[in-house]
Amino acid sequence: MKTELAINWEGTVVTAMWDVELITFTKGEQFDQEMASTTGVIVDGKDMTLAAAQRKWMHDRLDKWIDGVED
Repeated sequence: MKTELAINWEGTVVTAMWDVELITFTKGEQFDQEMASTTGVIVDGKDMTLAAAQRKWMHDRLDKWIDGVED
């Protein structure tokens, strides 16, 4: 099973674990704070909030899993 973490300076935001059959996202202790953040960031050349960037990261990981893309 592969694992990726989204972290901030305070700890884990979310953990993604997956294999061919299963994907699991687990909220970390910083999840609620990060998902409420209105801090501006630039991701892939686009301005968005930190919360939107975390959502994008999770959706991108899910899309790759659905498409069967191995990283």
